[in-house]
Amino acid sequence: MLKKLRQVLLTVLPTVIYAHIDYDNEQNADPPLIVYQEIGKRPPQFGDDKPVYYVRTIQITLITKKKDEALEEKLERALLNKDYIFSLTTEFRNSDGSISRVYEIRLEEFKYAK
Repeated sequence: MLKKLRQVLLTVLPTVIYAHIDYDNEQNADPPLIVYQEIGKRPPQFGDDKPVYYVRTIQITLITKKKDEALEEKLERALLNKDYIFSLTTEFRNSDGSISRVYEIRLEEFKYAK
């Protein structure tokens, strides 16, 4: 599931990192880049004492040196073209002056469904 998402993100930018970026480390990639990670996984429904499915919440952060509306639109279009419905949760300036724009998507994972 995350591999498919990564392939979509790679159509937007060549630098896609899973989990996090460490701002204290000088070896990090320079913006623009995309960081994605799973931030939640919960079973909203049960059947026979087992979860019917899980809802996974994935956070996608687009980091740019400055505001880049064209790149934001490219990311949003790439997600929608592959049926990833997103919510924009926040946008903020980092300590180095770069911009982080944070999206969330929810994916359903059926484990025990018949």
